[in-house]
Amino acid sequence: MKLGRKIKKIKTSFLYFLRKCLSIKIYNFIILNLSKKKFLKSKNSKKIILQKSLNLDSLNKYEYKITSQNNEDGIIEYLENQIISSDKFFFEIGFDFYEFNSFNLIKKKWSGVLIDGDQIKCDKLNCCIQKYYKNNNIQIFNDFINYENINKKVERSINKKNFDFFSLDTDGMDYWILENLYFKPKIICVEFNPWLGKYDQLVIPRSLNFNYQSDMYYGASLKAYKSLLNNKGYKLICIESSGNNAFFINQDEFKIEFDEIEIEKSFKFDPKFSEATYQLIYKKLLKREWTKI
Repeated sequence: MKLGRKIKKIKTSFLYFLRKCLSIKIYNFIILNLSKKKFLKSKNSKKIILQKSLNLDSLNKYEYKITSQNNEDGIIEYLENQIISSDKFFFEIGFDFYEFNSFNLIKKKWSGVLIDGDQIKCDKLNCCIQKYYKNNNIQIFNDFINYENINKKVERSINKKNFDFFSLDTDGMDYWILENLYFKPKIICVEFNPWLGKYDQLVIPRSLNFNYQSDMYYGASLKAYKSLLNNKGYKLICIESSGNNAFFINQDEFKIEFDEIEIEKSFKFDPKFSEATYQLIYKKLLKREWTKI
């Protein structure tokens, strides 16, 4: 384990110790003061455009970053403005407390749900939300989401089938979660596995105990997601230029007609990685176990 990860693990263990031993009031005070600097920096950020792939489609011109990891904020804003009847509700699975796709929506007074398996991240975000957005209707849950419990977890917070925005990034069973999801959000943003390239329809096998090991073995290829979501009535309309996140929409919910993009033409490679690196990792991944769709 690298030194940075060791230090992070020690810090996390110490915070769990404090969570167990201190009163909730004192613990929350400590957590808030540890997290507010990063949170406020993100909260007060201005629009920037991260220079990513040059293989751009028409919707990529709306890209920018404020509080998302890459340029998702701009795409989300453009799409939300095209919804026929918006309920301004989001549901996001997988986040960092200061950087996530729905943060900018919270700033616009949207309601929603945030779920992550990391208790400390949830505590940090909850303290910051209570401090800086206490009048917003935001629910934060420390949960591990899988393909068996996804609908139950959504149902506890919302009974509207076609809420506005769903963001999914678990570094694991995302494909199988979407397969079982019976809700039909207007916009879906999902992180795909770019190392699998643009031609194969591959998914990691179903597993309730999968734990990502930072070895690029996770999720599914973009083509697998497109096949799945096309069958559910969605269009693939944008790949964010970092080449990690794809946007799908239910066309019936939008004022304008969107063209569906072709993966072979629109696939994006992050320029910080060489073509040789992509090929090397792709070949290594093909030796692992995959489900072909």
